[in-house]
Amino acid sequence: MQIRTDLAIEICHDILSHNSKAEGIECKKGLCGPMVSEEVHIQNEKGEKLTGKPAGRYLTLNTGKLWLDDRELFREKVLAFREFLAPLLERHLKGNGSVLVVGLGNRSITADAVGPAAVKSLLVTRHLRVERPAIFEDLGLWNVCAITPGVLGQTGIESAHIVKGVTEHIKPEAIIVIDALASRDLDRLVSTIQISDTGLCPGSGIGNGRPALNERELGVPVISIGTPTVVDAATLAADAIRQFTGDDLDAEEIRREWSRNPLNFFVTPKETDQIINVMGTFIGYGINLALNRSLTFEDMLTLVG
Repeated sequence: MQIRTDLAIEICHDILSHNSKAEGIECKKGLCGPMVSEEVHIQNEKGEKLTGKPAGRYLTLNTGKLWLDDRELFREKVLAFREFLAPLLERHLKGNGSVLVVGLGNRSITADAVGPAAVKSLLVTRHLRVERPAIFEDLGLWNVCAITPGVLGQTGIESAHIVKGVTEHIKPEAIIVIDALASRDLDRLVSTIQISDTGLCPGSGIGNGRPALNERELGVPVISIGTPTVVDAATLAADAIRQFTGDDLDAEEIRREWSRNPLNFFVTPKETDQIINVMGTFIGYGINLALNRSLTFEDMLTLVG
């Protein structure tokens, strides 16, 4: 059954459920503070062919429903996320260059606005280094800049082309790209974060792939961070039918039938506005603390304002 998902862990679980000895992919579980973590390592061309994803590491953090957490548990999870994210960043951030953070998505469509929501919570400091170098040195913060390039329908320009132009001008040491993803499982909706060192292809999980943002295209390492905000209704229906009846229907067959009428759609949580804001804040805070290891959570809140 064809599924639409951006989550490597879902693709690998599906593959390994049919062939436990599949070559080229490796999955393992762990703990990250109060959260469960999972890692997929796509090792080679065999793994790429099986999964349809570039070789690299895909780290998945099961955050739970952050918007229901109290302040202390939210803080504990942010600090755990910092420890989860920091090693990946440190592998690519070797010098004193800048980091460009890109918040992908359409801020006018809530389910697609997690990138812009995360950028709102970032500590952006590059302007201080340029205009107030003494203050920048005193703060001891990483050199960070950010953009929210919008989407093709708003700007007439591919996001990848905007990012490439900015990259050529400011020459960052690495790029962090944040985007909304698609999942096949309702339980993962806005309660999972995927981090990868392979970059990403915006919109691929909903069948609307745009030009890729990765190291090959941009010339610098690209780390992607995303959370699933939608589930393809056809995949959801096919899964439900398979679970309750045992019939292994093809999601693509259902999708083709639905495409002839208004029922070709994606599912998102009903409290999306609140949820996306919380998830964006969580990702933004985690990036701030992973880049600036000397900051406490409380210091970071003061600086973000």
